Amino acid sequence: MSQQFFISGVNFDQSIPVMDREQIDMLLMIDDGDDDSATLVQELFGLFQSEGSDKFKNLDVVCAANDIQALRKIVHFVAGSAGNLGLARLSGFYRGIEQAIDHGKLTDLTQCAAPIQTAFREACEAFAAEFSV
Repeated sequence: MSQQFFISGVNFDQSIPVMDREQIDMLLMIDDGDDDSATLVQELFGLFQSEGSDKFKNLDVVCAANDIQALRKIVHFVAGSAGNLGLARLSGFYRGIEQAIDHGKLTDLTQCAAPIQTAFREACEAFAAEFSV
């Protein structure tokens, strides 16, 4: 991920790979490796993109209003979905935001919207390129 993902007070392991291949392989094995598994991954990714985009519709407003709990709910939801899909670094970054909120280290949200959205977009682009979706 690029350096644009820096948010003051948020710490996460930036060495986490963009994608967790083991998690993705588990998704691909759900249908015993037939062509349906690729379709399933495409459907799950489409759902992830759609739901994530929906969650981020109010992100600018949430951050401008400094609504810490609303931001926590947004990143919590997307972090879980990202982890399930195998987008490990995105999940780690968003979990770092959650922890910073929980520990009182993230109290000013005015600069958060751009790095949060950029991280999501770049993770989606990497997944789409890897799986031709």
